[in-house]
Amino acid sequence: MGLFRALLIGLFILSIPVTLITTNIRVAISEQRVYDYSVRNFDAAEVSGIPESELIGANGEIRDYLTSGDGALSITVTNNLGERESLFNVRETAHMADVRDLVRAVFTVQVLVMALVLFLAVVMLVLWPPRALAASALYGSVLTAGTLGIVGLVAISGFDSAWSQFHVIAFSNDFWQLDPRSDHLIQMFPESFWQQITLLIGAMILLEALIIAGVSAIYLMLSRPKGQPVDRPHRDVAGGPGHGRHRVSQPDPPHVVR
Repeated sequence: MGLFRALLIGLFILSIPVTLITTNIRVAISEQRVYDYSVRNFDAAEVSGIPESELIGANGEIRDYLTSGDGALSITVTNNLGERESLFNVRETAHMADVRDLVRAVFTVQVLVMALVLFLAVVMLVLWPPRALAASALYGSVLTAGTLGIVGLVAISGFDSAWSQFHVIAFSNDFWQLDPRSDHLIQMFPESFWQQITLLIGAMILLEALIIAGVSAIYLMLSRPKGQPVDRPHRDVAGGPGHGRHRVSQPDPPHVVR
């Protein structure tokens, strides 16, 4: 039973950072304003030669493709010369298909791990007092903060190399190596944007972990069992009557010896 308890609690603790990370990534990928922020704040229209309104319209198609699309991504826009052109070339389209597959994997993990966390929480509440769940949530939040701290140090020390290494691990080809002078995908979503959005997601995860940790810690303090009073022999104050002797209390109820 002790091994079962340790495995159950350990699995719950490990699931907390995975749940928070994948959930926040899913929210960011599904949010239209994230895409529009990149186009509006990183000179995408000027660099690409495509009006901002066209790029904003394309963002909706990109988001839909990543979250629920099939096949190859095909977007046509009108450039500054009034000519119709494909937004992405063959290499960019192939990379977007890889990104879509990665996004679907992250979404699947997010659903499974969230279901696991809820299931484990119910089991823990049934088997043990709520304090066990609160303590596990606290440890999981601390683990999340520690993980983010390590990742943050790596990102701050060299985001360029960390970002490249992520692509090497996540993708089995080099389609992600795009030319910012000609490829619209990297013009719309440059590396500086990814650095900002990564920091934002990390900040949100850290905030959520701190909230969970704070609530758990408060509950643990408020629900802490009160200690039982300890009976100790009383010694008279020095110099008073009975100095140096233990005072023996009368038995209750008193017994009279006849």
